[in-house]
Amino acid sequence: MKKASVLFCALLFIVSCGDESTGPQTDTNTVPDESAVTDDTVTDEAVVDEDAATGESDLPDESDLSDDAVDPSDQTIIPDDTTDGLLSDEETDGEVPDDTDPDCQPGAYPEVCGDWAQQMIFTATAKVAGFDAATAEIRTLFRMTQRQQGGHILVDSKICHIVIENKTALNPIKILMPQSFADALIMLHKEADIELDGTYYQAPYWELRSIKQSILPADPGTYELPTEPTDPDVEDWDNDSIPGLRVNVNAGLSNGVTHIVEKSSSELWGTVKGTGETQTIDGTVHWTDKQVVLSTDNVLFKGGAQNVIKEEGPNIWRQKCIPANWTCTEVMANGDTLFPPL
Repeated sequence: MKKASVLFCALLFIVSCGDESTGPQTDTNTVPDESAVTDDTVTDEAVVDEDAATGESDLPDESDLSDDAVDPSDQTIIPDDTTDGLLSDEETDGEVPDDTDPDCQPGAYPEVCGDWAQQMIFTATAKVAGFDAATAEIRTLFRMTQRQQGGHILVDSKICHIVIENKTALNPIKILMPQSFADALIMLHKEADIELDGTYYQAPYWELRSIKQSILPADPGTYELPTEPTDPDVEDWDNDSIPGLRVNVNAGLSNGVTHIVEKSSSELWGTVKGTGETQTIDGTVHWTDKQVVLSTDNVLFKGGAQNVIKEEGPNIWRQKCIPANWTCTEVMANGDTLFPPL
């Protein structure tokens, strides 16, 4: 009887986690060749200065100098240093250069542009054949870049790492997520909104894993997961030559490898706190998850598992600023510092 119980639990939560690319110019300033001879070239014959002959100087009398007396063509134009090199409207076709970052224009809203690390924590009750098997805590790390136009945010999010921890005492089942699973997941392009007071909301975002993205309907939530590895919608994202994504299951005496496709969603509520490098965003998350086991080397795991959100949680998300040059490698290395255990 104990063995049967373990086998039922074996399918526990196969995997659940949140949403975790002129030709050279003619020189117009050429200095004329002084050796060139023109019609106006002075000949070798001396020119007699009549004023010199009479003893009169050809220098103008200062009393005769006036604005009208000076030939404008003889004036040397001295640049006005007060312009600081600014171009006129005519020289710039009427356009004033704009150094504002097009990816970061918060206006009156809290500024949340830039690079972030995010952690989502889900709590699930896994069911096998209709029976509660165990409680799991799924922790997912993301590396994100946010662009902002007023209160609207565009998010490019990459899942870096997934850990599933069994929280039920004396239950032997462990879901071991290979790093190849997270590495294979594609970039997620999400949208969210913030209010002037920092209130944050992301509408439900659907993620279909190891499924051909080009065939998804306008509402991905309506898509039904395929059940056969030969289905043309299925792809081998982790490149192990088997359709679907690999997940390892350790159930005490029964171990196995499964390949799954998955559909999950997340909806976020939160608050922006602080400014600058110490700014944070955090709140609660509502998520859903469904997997289909396409193939396995252990028939006990063929039926898959149903992961159901455990409302008493925790079901939260936390977000902190990171240096722009950080990749998933740095996010994972600093995960416990960024997001201390609850």
